[in-house]
Formats: sequence, C-alpha cells, structure tokens
Amino acid sequence: MPVLIVTQFAAPAISGSLAGVRADATGGTAAGLGLLSVATTLISLWGALYLIGFAAQPSGREDRHAAMTIATTRFVPLVGLSVVVLVALGILALPGILLAVASGFDFMAIANGTSLQPSEFGKLGSALLYFLVFALFVLWLSARLLPINAVVAMERRGLGAFGRAFALTRGMTWKLIGLIILYAIVAGIAVSAAQFVFGSVVALIAGDTGGLSIAAIAGAVAVAAVSSVLALFQSAFIGKLYRAVVGEQDDLAVFA
Repeated sequence: MPVLIVTQFAAPAISGSLAGVRADATGGTAAGLGLLSVATTLISLWGALYLIGFAAQPSGREDRHAAMTIATTRFVPLVGLSVVVLVALGILALPGILLAVASGFDFMAIANGTSLQPSEFGKLGSALLYFLVFALFVLWLSARLLPINAVVAMERRGLGAFGRAFALTRGMTWKLIGLIILYAIVAGIAVSAAQFVFGSVVALIAGDTGGLSIAAIAGAVAVAAVSSVLALFQSAFIGKLYRAVVGEQDDLAVFA
C-alpha cells in the first residue's frame, strides 16, 4: 500500500495538478516542469514493476523485500525495453504521418480553429486507413506482450523478453485482446467520470482561476485515485498471469 500510494497516486496527482501550469510555462519553468513530468513517470513505472514483482512471486511466498529488490535491479532494463518499444512504434507510425503530410490536408486550418469542408477530410483517406491497420496491430502486439513486464521482473532477460512474452501468450491472443478492450472501456469511463465529477463540479463551486486552481487539483487527485486502483489491478493481473503460465516452478524465474 505505501508503494501504491506514493508511486501510483501521489506522483501522478502532483504531475496532473501542474498540467495547466506546464501548458502555459516557458523557458526554465517549462524545462523544470518537463523534468518533473519525466520523474513522476519513472516513479510510476518503478512502482508498477514493484507491484508486478510482488504479485508474480510463487503463491504463498510473496515478499515485499524481494519485490523491492526486483524493482530496483530490473528497473533499468525495463526502461530500456520501453524505449525500444516507443522507438519501434514511432518508426512504424512514420509512413502514416508522411501520408497525411503528403495528402495536402490543411493542418494549419485545424490548428487555427477554422472549419473545413467534409471533402477536405477525404484527403486523409490513405493515412486514416494506415492508422486503422496500425491501431489493430498495436492492439494485437499489446496482447502478445502483456506479460513482458513480469518477464523483465522475474527473469534475467534483455531483448529476449520480447520472444519470451510471445511464447507465454501463445494460444491466448484473442482472450487477452478482449480483456484489453474491456479494461480500456472500464478505465476510460472511470477516469472520465472522476474528472467530470470532481473537476467540473469543483470548478462550478470554487471557480477555475488558472492553471493551478482548486478545480485542477481536485480533478488531478480524483483521476490519480481512480488510476491507482486500476494500476493495482493491472499489475496484479500481469503478475498472476505470468505465474499461472509458468507454474510454481520455472528454471528461468528468479524464485525458482
């Protein structure tokens, strides 16, 4: 619970509260807030690795000290793999971006708030088709790589974690895709409801007086509270999924 509160609730709540200030900041202030955002993201990632490391231990042998060791020693490899995934997805998204740019679509009009004719959006046909296929691919990839954080936590692997995650999810792809879609729907509704109820209602009562307003803080705290609960279930599920697949004994696992 202390790790959950600090890494999955407090850190995102602080970062979210400063979102309005960050949007209007310039110069050194913008750089400082940007670094704070990166720091809170890394803290949250470490906390998720701790929770997964705790849940992925053999049943009856869950130990917080072991989870702390896992999170500390496997954090850098997890960050490295995350960077690899982001770079790879960025490269795969590049053709769609180039198609959109080459289509002649007036992006400046959108940025300026100018209304466009429906025919203008038809220029994006090939780009939209590409991104539809890309989104389906990302959904499939997310299902196949769902236990990768648990693999990083429990096994001493680098890039080999990708192949291991694919092997662990063989035969479960459609079930995991359905689960991801369901989780996304529930998470989206829960976060949106928290933002509306606490952010909008508080704004009506106390007023919205700028980037660091009571409404902005209340909304960020509410969203962080809901997100921390979702993060707990997500991390526990990934850890228990890994343990269920590999069994209580596994030669490649840290606790074998």
